[in-house]
Formats: sequence, C-alpha cells, structure tokens
Amino acid sequence: MNWPRVIGQRRVKELLRGALRSDRLPHAYLFYGGEGVGKDAMAIELARVLHCERGSEETCDVCSSCVKMASLQHPDVHLVISLPVGKGEQSDDDPMAKLSENDTVLVQEQLKEKALNPYHRISLPRANIIKINSIRDIRRESSMSTFDGRKRIFIISQADMMGQEAANTLLKTLEEPSGDCMFILTSAHRDALPPTILSRCQNVRFDPLTEQELRAALTERSGVEPEKAALVARLANGSYTKALDLLNGEAFEERDHVLAFVRHVLGTSALNVLQDVDRIVDLKDRERVERFLVLLLMWFRDALSLTHGGAIINVDQAEDLNRFTAKFPAADHLQSMADIEKAISLVDRNVYIKLVLLQLAMQLKRNILNQQ
Repeated sequence: MNWPRVIGQRRVKELLRGALRSDRLPHAYLFYGGEGVGKDAMAIELARVLHCERGSEETCDVCSSCVKMASLQHPDVHLVISLPVGKGEQSDDDPMAKLSENDTVLVQEQLKEKALNPYHRISLPRANIIKINSIRDIRRESSMSTFDGRKRIFIISQADMMGQEAANTLLKTLEEPSGDCMFILTSAHRDALPPTILSRCQNVRFDPLTEQELRAALTERSGVEPEKAALVARLANGSYTKALDLLNGEAFEERDHVLAFVRHVLGTSALNVLQDVDRIVDLKDRERVERFLVLLLMWFRDALSLTHGGAIINVDQAEDLNRFTAKFPAADHLQSMADIEKAISLVDRNVYIKLVLLQLAMQLKRNILNQQ
C-alpha cells in the first residue's frame, strides 16, 4: 500500500492494510502522535480508500468519490474541527449557522487549504474548542443512511479540543455505534482525552518522521533545494507541518545571528555578548530560543564535520566555517556540542534563560580556545 499522500508511517500503513484485507476495521480509531506527523493525512486517506469506487487498497483518483474527496466535499466524510462561536449561538444550532460572514469565509479557506495539503494546520481566530454543536451534529448524521451505501466517516481533528460536554456526547455515540459509521479521532495530546473515549477507540500511535522522509517530502512536494531541505528537516523535530512553518519563518535569518553570536563570544567586548543574549531572551517564545540553540548546535556539528573531511548542512556558510576551523584547529567541538545540548535541556526545564546563555557563552569560548 503506497498511499503517497501520507509521508512515511510505514508501520501504520501496514496495520491499516491488514485491517482492510481482513475486513476488521473498528468502528472507532484514535490516531495519536506528535503534531504534523500525518494523523489527519492518514485519516483522510483511509476515508478516500474506503469510498473509492474501485474498491481496492489504492485509490483511483478519477471516480466520482475520489473527485469529491480531493476537495473534502464528500457527503459521507465529515471533518470536524474547532470553530469560533457565533453571536447568539445556542448549543443545538448548526455549528456554522451563526458564524459571521467573515468567519464563514475563513473556515472555507482553511478547509480548502486542508484539501490541498492534509498536513496544513487549520488556524481560525477564536476557535479554541470543538463545540458541542459539532458533536451533536455527528450524532444526528450518524443515524442517517449513507449516499453511496458505504461507510459514513467522521474525522475529528485535534479531538483533545473537545470540552467535557462535547466529549460526553461523543461517548454516547461511540457506545451505540451504527454499523455503517466510522469515527477517526486525531490528537497530539492523547492524555488530554477522557479514558472512557480512549477505551472505545483502537489507539494507533504515529511516529515522528525521519530526517530522510522530511528531506524527500520537502524536495518533492515543495521544490525545496536539497541543502535547505536538509537544514529544515533537522530543525523540524519529525514534523512535516513544522518543516513547512520553518520554510515560511525566520529560521534562515536566525542563522546569521548564530554566526554573529560565535564571533562575539570570541571577541573582547562583553557588551556584544550581553546584547546578543538580551536579543535571544527577548524572543519570548521558548521554542524559538531552543531553535536558536539547535542552529548553534548544527553550526558546531558542521565545524566538527569539516575537521574530519565530512559534509556540512550549512553549505552556504562553508566559507565562514572553513575560516573558523582553520583559525581554531584545536577547538573542542565535541565539548561545545555537549554544552549546547545541556543548555537546550535547561531551557526546556524552564531554567532562567539569560543565565543559561551567559554560561554557555563562557563555556564555548573556553572550548574554542581550548582553555582548561
């Protein structure tokens, strides 16, 4: 089973193929794992396969059902997401009925993006919960007959966003499943779901994507240059969604700050180092601070690789790296990498960031100058 729209996840694909072949698909799945690893993509692909008129393990992409699935407009496949609450909205209203015209347009735009790219992270203002209306809508729809005689499929994306009332309503539906319905819940926060929901779903864990899988997807799907794809894949922490965010973000500009930081660490002005640290701390977003440290780690990894005649990731900074390694041939790059990794762990544990970075700057200077 290829399912090329889904990146990697070979183990999960094999598991689902076995269930399809034996006709033992459960009435409810929970796909869980890190954000951006393909849970929604797999749910949509499974729905596509189950409704394809060809009736095999691969979709034909040309039948009426496949054409409808290409735009997520199939009448028997419902994608449930967090939505804003409309003015005067009641819990038994249609979940879209009371939304403003602007909100409705935004929802439609986000669903179009999701249809084009199943790894797209749907983002809507004031949409911080899966509404009870949406789950009651599922309960009503699940009692109706399907249009094509196949399964009616409900994909609940980020199911952990359900409130208690919505979760209780879904639980009643899961306890009394209709034979022609399937529920696929996806979540990056499995522990946030009620145990009663977990126990009524077949739980399927999704693994982080490998750097090789991410590199290939970035070059093949987004036309990213191999060197840039390698860098983004290293930073994305197994998430294709995060990789796409990095392409549109400031990761590459941040590398210039990494190079400046190394130069200032080796300089004679403590003020420059303090200003660098203040700028990094002022990022406020802890994840961005960690990303800066990961970029710094990769820079020293490249320096180490160069000293042993190996390949580097920051190929566009090769000239600076060559000058650095030539000027400091005795630098202890392994110790620098260990110190940076320790700093990353301290930031992750909410230790005072400014102190962590100042200590790291002193350690790096000692390592580069090979001072004991």
